[in-house]
Amino acid sequence: MKNISNIANFSVKKYIHKTWDGIFDFFTQYGNNLGNVKTKTDPVISDADITAINETNDAYGQLNKAITEAEKILAALRALRIRLLTQKDTAPVTAPDIQYLVTLLAAINGKRGGLLWQEDRLTDRIFRSPQCTQEDYEMLGIVYKPNTSAPLDTLVGKLYVLFDGGKVPAHWTLPRGYNNARLSSSINHGDWVTLCEGSESHFTDERPIPAISEIRSYRLEIMEGGKPIGKPAIDKILVGQDISVEETKL
Repeated sequence: MKNISNIANFSVKKYIHKTWDGIFDFFTQYGNNLGNVKTKTDPVISDADITAINETNDAYGQLNKAITEAEKILAALRALRIRLLTQKDTAPVTAPDIQYLVTLLAAINGKRGGLLWQEDRLTDRIFRSPQCTQEDYEMLGIVYKPNTSAPLDTLVGKLYVLFDGGKVPAHWTLPRGYNNARLSSSINHGDWVTLCEGSESHFTDERPIPAISEIRSYRLEIMEGGKPIGKPAIDKILVGQDISVEETKL
């Protein structure tokens, strides 16, 4: 039996770029190559297993598209709200078309769930098989070798900060192979204050919202060995009770 002590705690989310689309890309690679190892495991991976995980991933991809479309519609509705309030004439306005979103949602109904659960069961079987090799792992994408040739000073995460009227939620993604980050904040270009540090990829700033708007800067740093590496990602927004949510981006 192969020694699997170093991979027994395998988790997809530790080995792929942590974005929703990145997860879809991983499972596309994984599902497309399962057929190459299905007879190497005991019990074998059935065609039904492969079909199930591919169908679930297809539904997941459709849902990602639906969320993107819903966000576009929401942005259009907010713009329409402002237009209804501020338009300088009485010309008619048009609401955004939601038919594409309806079609995407209809395609998801009734589809299988449990994408990570399905993968965990199959990957455990693959790792425990003495017939499966390192090449098989790499073909499926279930192991990851960091690109050591990439200069550290070019690494940068992606930071997304919003103001919802009562608090400031933030979420971020890191370059592939990195899991720890530090989020800091500065108000009106003042000193940076650490808000959180660790492997989480989201934080909600619940500090009181001022009556008069202020500039809040948020800085994301990739952490390795307790020290920041690469370039910080910075996002700045206006936060205050005297502005609308639509006016926050600088």
